[in-house]
Amino acid sequence: MLSILIPVYNFDVIVLMHELKRQCDGCGIDYEIFLCDDASDENIRLINREASVLSNVKYKQLEKNHGRARIRNLMAREAKFENLLFMDCDSEVVSDDYIKAYIAHCGSNRVICGGRAYSTHPPADKKKLLRWKTGKRKEEIKAAIRNRNSYRSFMTNNFLTPKNIILKNPFDEIISGYGHEDTLFGFELRRKNIPVIHIDNPLMHIGLEDAEEFLIKTDNATKNLWYIYQNKRLSQGELKEIPLMKTYFSLKKIAGDKIIRAFFNLFQKKIRRNLLSENPFVFLFDIYKIGRIVSYS
Repeated sequence: MLSILIPVYNFDVIVLMHELKRQCDGCGIDYEIFLCDDASDENIRLINREASVLSNVKYKQLEKNHGRARIRNLMAREAKFENLLFMDCDSEVVSDDYIKAYIAHCGSNRVICGGRAYSTHPPADKKKLLRWKTGKRKEEIKAAIRNRNSYRSFMTNNFLTPKNIILKNPFDEIISGYGHEDTLFGFELRRKNIPVIHIDNPLMHIGLEDAEEFLIKTDNATKNLWYIYQNKRLSQGELKEIPLMKTYFSLKKIAGDKIIRAFFNLFQKKIRRNLLSENPFVFLFDIYKIGRIVSYS
């Protein structure tokens, strides 16, 4: 009935896996939990490898890193059942009815997105405050709001899909590293008229990165978005639906790349200093991303 697919990279998923097993067993369904390690460090592999001896758990190690798009395509092909529940490894189940809520949607020819949540309390480690603030403001969104633009709101961290949808519409493997493979996938679903429905069934994001690592991942995401723009993987109209690109096009029309780039270069060090501080401002993070986009032009 249900294949739970968890790409793993340098994160201990034993607690998550046991909670998923408990809920699946309680629902009395046929299921598998497929853990696929994307070339993690050996100490993490030793921990997660223990799961392979448990019933209904499949564990696979990849010797070379596949990346976010390619590993999901691989797992979809190898999944045992026709209903696929994808989730990020750095997640925590926050509802006792998490699996039950998705079972109600199994068998429909739709993509169901559960959403993402963050702790109500800021992290004790101030270096992780930027990631927490950004997540609370931009990613922790109720289903009613996400459904207003269901395709643009698609995220890969927590979604249910029929297997045939992924096999016929795989993630674009040209997009490597962190960022925007979900953007392309969401628009592809819209082009194919495949319904995307958002529900309030979130997973909590517990693998907060420190600000330095988060900015590195942000740089990679903006490079991917610039690649999408330069190689016309999305139409101009579709790009304007992405808030970052919409802002970029507006500023470019008003001031031009040179002036925007000069402004960013003038304030770049101060912006970065704030984002790495113990009191980061999210609006400066938005400016930082615009600056990164302009730097590629």
